[in-house]
Amino acid sequence: MYCAISGEVPQEPVVSRKSGHLFERRLISKSLAASDGVCPVTGEPLAADDLLPVAADLAVRPRPLAATSLPAMLALFQNEWDDLVVEAHATKQQLHATRKELSHALYQHDAACRVIARLVKERDDARAAAAAGTGAV
Repeated sequence: MYCAISGEVPQEPVVSRKSGHLFERRLISKSLAASDGVCPVTGEPLAADDLLPVAADLAVRPRPLAATSLPAMLALFQNEWDDLVVEAHATKQQLHATRKELSHALYQHDAACRVIARLVKERDDARAAAAAGTGAV
């Protein structure tokens, strides 16, 4: 059971009452909306009401056509490995940038705390000097 539009096994299969072709629901819905209700395979008028849902067991999905031979499977595994390596590299770069940003934010926070502590000390010293000066007069 393959979709007539994508050629892949549909996640939510529907079949056309008029032509008998099998489609993925989201793909045929987009196609019908874009073509004003014309079937992408036959070119005949097709409405959303003409699509019947197909009850299929999606637990056992057939292998993709690319995974039917040993060289094809090796190529598939190589592509997946390459994708994982690229994703890991991007994640490491994002982690490095986040650590750098966090370090900068912590440095700014520490500097702000020191300035606040110095100002509080100066204020308290000024209050103590003012209280000592007022009591002496």
